[in-house]
Amino acid sequence: MKNTLTVAVLALAIGSAIGYYAPHFLPTSHSDHASTKNSAVKDAPASNEPLYWVAPMDPNYQRDKPGKSPMGMDLIPVYADDLKSDNADKPGTVTISPSVENNLGVKTAAVTEQALTPHIDTVGYVAFDEGQRWQINSRISGWVQRLNVTAVGETVTRGETLFEIYSPDLVRAQEELLNAKRIGNATLVNGARERLIALGVDNAQIKQILRQHKAKQAIAIKAPADGVIATLNIRQGAYVSPQQTVISGGPLDNVWIEAEVFEQQAHWIQSGTTAEIQVDALPGQQWLGTVDYIYPILDPATRTLRMRLNVTNPDGALKPNMFAKLVLIPRSETPVLVVPEQAVIRTGNMSRVVLALGDGKYRSTRIETGRSANGMMEVTQGLSPHDRVVTSAQFMLDSESSQTAELDRISQPHMHTPPTNQLIISGLVRSSMPEHKVVTIDHPAIPEWDWPAMTMDFTVSDDSDLSQLTPNLAIRFQLTKTEDGQYLVSDIQPDHSQMNHGSMDHSNMDHSNMNHSQMNHGGMTSPEVQP
Repeated sequence: MKNTLTVAVLALAIGSAIGYYAPHFLPTSHSDHASTKNSAVKDAPASNEPLYWVAPMDPNYQRDKPGKSPMGMDLIPVYADDLKSDNADKPGTVTISPSVENNLGVKTAAVTEQALTPHIDTVGYVAFDEGQRWQINSRISGWVQRLNVTAVGETVTRGETLFEIYSPDLVRAQEELLNAKRIGNATLVNGARERLIALGVDNAQIKQILRQHKAKQAIAIKAPADGVIATLNIRQGAYVSPQQTVISGGPLDNVWIEAEVFEQQAHWIQSGTTAEIQVDALPGQQWLGTVDYIYPILDPATRTLRMRLNVTNPDGALKPNMFAKLVLIPRSETPVLVVPEQAVIRTGNMSRVVLALGDGKYRSTRIETGRSANGMMEVTQGLSPHDRVVTSAQFMLDSESSQTAELDRISQPHMHTPPTNQLIISGLVRSSMPEHKVVTIDHPAIPEWDWPAMTMDFTVSDDSDLSQLTPNLAIRFQLTKTEDGQYLVSDIQPDHSQMNHGSMDHSNMDHSNMNHSQMNHGGMTSPEVQP
């Protein structure tokens, strides 16, 4: 019995010892883990409470409470949900539910690479091919003795007699040839022959004169080529002189079409551009032509560019002065990045699109556009081939995604330039206070920071010498954005290049929006007008 009691007491003592020392040596229990976790959760901010606030124009400017940015804008809260992934949503991102997407009728399209092929509709007029057109002037004064052509539009063939002319000078030239022939003087014969040729008498008629030994009273004027008569300025018995255009004409197997395009379409047109041609007089028929020549001068009245097309016309169906309808089909051989034209939102000074990021997220982004054709718009900057853009309901989404900072940051497609905290810029000294290390500088717009042109007071670094700074001195300097949101001027050098200060438009500066208490620049001064 005594032994049993001893064993019980010993077991109780050992159990008490284990109960006391076990927590110090054994791993923490599940309940302790839960307690620790609950404590950490309790210490973390609630999901509906902001973690911190950032400047809309500079995400690197962060504060732990609401306030103003250095540019006088309200800080934007950042929540824990915004940081749930490594790639947090950028400012301006809008998230909507699938039901809202359906109600808005949101539609998207892929950004693609393709060659633009526009169709440019214009009109023109059929004309003679001036390269093959001919005209006849009498080389000597005389009278039309017989006229074989009676109306414009008549068809003639090469060598056909158009009219005969009587001229006393021609009769005398023939007599000289016959006299030289009779006396057998070869030199005189050749001289008389050359004179007749110069007066427009062909070799066939000269041989006939020598063969008949008699001067002809009227010399025949013949067509130099096939064609139709374009102008006829003589009648039977009319008196003609060398300065007068008597008859002109040309072939119709090849014709020109004179056409015009508007100034904004001119960049598409180049030599060799093809065109489909139709005329109202011949419905159902179509011809193909190519741009042969582009006139170098724009019409100042109509603001159109004139061009000339070559068109093969083997059956002569196209007549000069016919009205023609053309569809020019220029082609860009190099594929370019394009989006549907309806996806582009145009404002006064920029173009932008709404990017579809997936999972109901959308964001407006600025783009640079180029040419447009067949409902597609070329994008030269701001997008990549893997993007998708909104083509329907984009205006509603864009109104929600109005972060101008994101719209103004544009570099190579999908290659976002990191914020720049240090710049080398030019400016004009207005005044300086060396004892306070402050200088007033009139600087141009700074697009890297979205600053307009303005006059500002800047703090100068301690190692900068302000004694040489005089009013209206053009300088180049380094401007640094410090960690506390201030701006420091250093490395001041005279700017020996000519500074075009007239390009600084101070009228666009909204000085009332600047919060001086946050910028701590010592105040901004209004631009002074130069005398």
